Amino acid sequence: MQAECSAERFEFAPVERRSVVAGFDGGVITSDAGALLLGQTDRAIGLVGRLAGCFQDARDPDLIEHEVRQMKDRPADP
Repeated sequence: MQAECSAERFEFAPVERRSVVAGFDGGVITSDAGALLLGQTDRAIGLVGRLAGCFQDARDPDLIEHEVRQMKDRPADP
């Protein structure tokens, strides 16, 4: 189901005396493109692994089945 916006432009508060406007006149677009770009970036520079390195794992080491880095490749439970 495709979402429909009724507003063609949405204006935000100015930033350093410059107007900030969002336009919704791009035609039919996909929201999946961001996921494709993120996946390609992850393969190129190991983005998710690097992000996982930013977390401190406070779990009990004796009970850990999957490290944070490994969980990125694990499919989500239905």
